[in-house]
Amino acid sequence: MSKIKFPPFNKLIFFVGIIICLGIGSLLVLFTRPTPRPADIFVIGTPLEYGDTTLVGTLRKDTPVGEPGTFLLILSDGRPIILDSQGLDNLLGSRLRVEGYLSPGSDEVQGATLAISSLTLDTP
Repeated sequence: MSKIKFPPFNKLIFFVGIIICLGIGSLLVLFTRPTPRPADIFVIGTPLEYGDTTLVGTLRKDTPVGEPGTFLLILSDGRPIILDSQGLDNLLGSRLRVEGYLSPGSDEVQGATLAISSLTLDTP
């Protein structure tokens, strides 16, 4: 059997086509690839002072109103602080100024906990 010989012009068109396809493919990969985004990274605006402290934030709860659950004070930078308290359902969504003893979390899962000594509504 004899080899099929392509005329030189067809080889040139073939190689130019391959180069163009590889170039377009490379550009598509460079410009359409997903860019990595940081996950769960935030800049800490003010460091927390453990011990006796005053914090201002919005009161949230991890369960529906009326059910037992954990109350959270969400600081302005989005950090949650667990409040050692019950019966604050009527204040959910309010901006509060809370004074108490702040203790650090025991691990990455358990956050910082604030034992409340006084609680007032924060007016802007």
